[in-house]
Amino acid sequence: MMKRVWILMLLLLLSGCQIGNEKLNQLDQNIEENLKESAVPAIDSELNLEDEREDLSKEEVVSETLTEAIQLEASIDEILSNLSLEAKVAQMFYVTVEDYERTGLSYGGIIFFKHNMTSANQTQKIINKIQSEMTVPAFIGLDEEGGLVSRITGEASIGGTKIPSAWVLGHATTSNAVYIANEIIARETRTLGFNMNFAPVSDVHTNPNNPIIGHRAFSDDPKVVGEKVMEAIKAYQHHNIIPVIKHYPGHGDTKEDSHLGTATLNHDLSRLKNVELVPFVEAIRGGVDVIMVGHLQVPQVTGDLTPASLSETMIQEILIDELGFEGLVISDALNMKSIVDYYDTKTMMDQGLDAGLNLFLMPENVDAAYEHLLKKAQTSKEAEMKINETLRKIIRLKLENSLFEHKNQAMQDPVIGKVEDREKIADLLND
Repeated sequence: MMKRVWILMLLLLLSGCQIGNEKLNQLDQNIEENLKESAVPAIDSELNLEDEREDLSKEEVVSETLTEAIQLEASIDEILSNLSLEAKVAQMFYVTVEDYERTGLSYGGIIFFKHNMTSANQTQKIINKIQSEMTVPAFIGLDEEGGLVSRITGEASIGGTKIPSAWVLGHATTSNAVYIANEIIARETRTLGFNMNFAPVSDVHTNPNNPIIGHRAFSDDPKVVGEKVMEAIKAYQHHNIIPVIKHYPGHGDTKEDSHLGTATLNHDLSRLKNVELVPFVEAIRGGVDVIMVGHLQVPQVTGDLTPASLSETMIQEILIDELGFEGLVISDALNMKSIVDYYDTKTMMDQGLDAGLNLFLMPENVDAAYEHLLKKAQTSKEAEMKINETLRKIIRLKLENSLFEHKNQAMQDPVIGKVEDREKIADLLND
């Protein structure tokens, strides 16, 4: 994301400056004239020559970066031009393996759970098969946080390295414990074929009675959580795994589990900015590309009981406009009771699109959700425009992370649960 900011700055700079071919062609002539006219010693001429070449080198970097940006946008345009409206709408859904196999649509993302994976080789084969069938390569994700929420690490059938909880890692005496552990997760998920992980948890655990976050959080200190979240993000990005931080605007100080019913974050915006939002702001500044929004009521901010996942105030006005997030916004699972007990499929899709969601995770009725969003796109220019804007973000992130290059690429046999990785974790726990 930071690269995209620099590209915009470069475009503004170049609009007011003439650089590139003309200067490249005139450089030698300028140097020669300067040498002839100069009355200073030769050493000064050599320094001037070096300065000009340094300036040229900087301009070449600018030119190359601009060229890359133009090529990226051209690639996005080309891909979008070959997608039907039906295909574009499908890209906005992140569904289970079962829903994909049942419908065969080229969805934007596929999420795996434990029951989908019986061994490392089987997991890799099914992921390769899915990608080979996709019109557009899919985000292939899972919840691999370490600790209690694990799909492959510590699983005997998969053979992954057992990773401690975020809380244990956040309180380890080894300064880079979080990076070490998440680097192992990143390598092991990547070798299986995953390109996205719904982690790290970015909630601040300030409520000891919280029934769902607990030791999934790194700390009860917002600053510490922000630092540890960034360590994890860097570990994932180093291995081409796209991290999804969660659960905006913060699930750490709720008394309820949003899987089972409504969960309320009963604080005003000032408090959120000083506590719950601190890790998210840190991650946004650090270039995180995807943020998951929880089904959390924030009545002191929104003025009503609309969950953050469907709230224009929480997503568009605060997350995007105020905090400056430019990446993809994904909902928490839309089959959770905190959402399905209060919203029908049509209302859920309408409010989610209006609020600023880009990806809809696991709607309870995927078929109805897809058909409704498609009909909305066919009958509303505003909806179609929002979908096209979302598709540019989705395709851009997939291109930036080389998903198109790896779509049909056979992977080597998965290598997970290495002895040295288990020893690294043991060392962290024994420090």
